[in-house]
Amino acid sequence: MCFISLVILVCFAAYVKNRDYLKSENQLDSIVSRESSFLFNNLLLLVFTVAVLTGTLFPVFSEWITGNRISVGAPFFNKVTIPVGLLLLFLTGVGPLLAWRKTSTESLKRNFGWPMAIGLVAGIVALVFGFRQFYSWVALILCVFVASTVLLEFYRGAKVIRSRSGASLVASAVDLTMRNTRRYGGYIVHMGMVFVFIGLAGAAFNRDTQKDMRQGDTLRIGAYTLVLQGFETKPEKNYTAQRLLVEVLQDNKPTMMLYPEKRKFSTTEENGTMVAIRSTLQEDLYVVFAGMSPDTQLPVVHAYLNPLVKWLWFGGVVVVFGTLVAMLPNRRAVLVLSGVQSA
Repeated sequence: MCFISLVILVCFAAYVKNRDYLKSENQLDSIVSRESSFLFNNLLLLVFTVAVLTGTLFPVFSEWITGNRISVGAPFFNKVTIPVGLLLLFLTGVGPLLAWRKTSTESLKRNFGWPMAIGLVAGIVALVFGFRQFYSWVALILCVFVASTVLLEFYRGAKVIRSRSGASLVASAVDLTMRNTRRYGGYIVHMGMVFVFIGLAGAAFNRDTQKDMRQGDTLRIGAYTLVLQGFETKPEKNYTAQRLLVEVLQDNKPTMMLYPEKRKFSTTEENGTMVAIRSTLQEDLYVVFAGMSPDTQLPVVHAYLNPLVKWLWFGGVVVVFGTLVAMLPNRRAVLVLSGVQSA
């Protein structure tokens, strides 16, 4: 707390000292411009920072004022950060395609007409198939919208290069990216953020259940049926493992075996839990041996089903890749002239 107070004091003193130099020399010509998108982006990030800092330090402030330590949980952060995050996602697709100073109506129609239509169609299709989580539904529309804007930018540029060089569309897209690495590397980063938000949207559909199970008992979660096939104790070099043998059936078809464990370390007398995981691009299934029930003396199996988790990791990889591309020097464009056939 002292460190944070010191940082705030130093920053405030620096602002007071240099406030004359921080005044803008120009004003926004239009609310629909690239400058305004940068401004809104920074304001949203500031709101995000203040919300997280307030929620984190609220227990300290409440203890100072009332003497009672009151903590805020996930609902507070979700109410504030989810709308801010969705607005940032929207600016991810809009900001780079806005013109400096002022964007014309014709430019808005050309750059955002099709992406907006595609996003809305995706939202309607999701509603038809029973998609009812509001924030996840909005995130789906915005993800499709941003992805469409990025892909259309690559397609338009690659189409021009293809018409001049005769190369394939993919090769032309690579050539386009290398001619302006900062711009198109940034687009790749934005596509990575789309994948990250897809993964975050899946959190609204997380499920979990637990059950005291005998050998042969079943536990159902989503499309999976877990069958407890056995229980064994395995002495290892520095710990003893109590392991469950859980068969996983998907749509009533045997898929794999999972082996969640509870470990007791002989040197420290501490216990550890080893989670068994089945991970796919669609969802992750976590099976946990939660110990022995004090009432029934049976092993407790706790299962979690979290959709789209891998999209978070994939999005992170794409963001790193786009950053590396943006750091590369631009390749000089080569003029290609088609040959003239002799008569």
